[in-house]
Amino acid sequence: MAGTSIMSSEGRPDGLQDFVARRLAKAIASGDLPPGTRLSPARLAEDLGVSHIPVREALAALEAVGQVKRIPRVGFFVAELSTDDIEDIYHWRQVLEDEAHRLGVPKLEEADLARMREINSDMLKAVNERNTPAFVELNRTFHFVPFERAGSEHLIRFITHLWDAAARYQNTMAYVRVPKSLLQEHHDALMQAFEARDVGAVNGWMAKHRGITLDAIRKIHAAAAESEKADQKA
Repeated sequence: MAGTSIMSSEGRPDGLQDFVARRLAKAIASGDLPPGTRLSPARLAEDLGVSHIPVREALAALEAVGQVKRIPRVGFFVAELSTDDIEDIYHWRQVLEDEAHRLGVPKLEEADLARMREINSDMLKAVNERNTPAFVELNRTFHFVPFERAGSEHLIRFITHLWDAAARYQNTMAYVRVPKSLLQEHHDALMQAFEARDVGAVNGWMAKHRGITLDAIRKIHAAAAESEKADQKA
């Protein structure tokens, strides 16, 4: 963690545990805290300007959702990435997102579609500027408009958890390799499907959309595994 600060200018919410968990989750998703990084509660408390209690509570909460791993009598670490994990995440994303679209797409209002068109335009700008962080954030905002129209707090909570879990793989691995222009082509097709309120077309394009990112993750992980084997033989 040397040289890495997860403090930001954002204000703190009332709950310090939520504040710490949010900062840690963001740093993990962005890759500022890479897989395997040891997380010292004392160092984190000092860095964030809080006591060790909300830090330990936040670490326990992140452990519960798989972003942090605790080794007894050793400490807390950022969870490692694995293909089995991301395959599981994307399987359940498809199941829940298909249902969210079934419920939410028919309820999309013109104001929702106008907002999605604006976001889609901003994404194209991010693609042209090669601004991956902006693209990733806009991508999430775009997709959650129809999810929220489903009208189920529990469904949104589950989908949010899966997107948070997938973000570590996307931000640190896949989005670096997948052409943003291809992702944008998918979004343009998705926008047409959303405007037509065609649930089948939306879910079909979303399957392709998830598929190219998942395929990139598989290839990156396989290449990393081969490189590790070669290093061990050297």
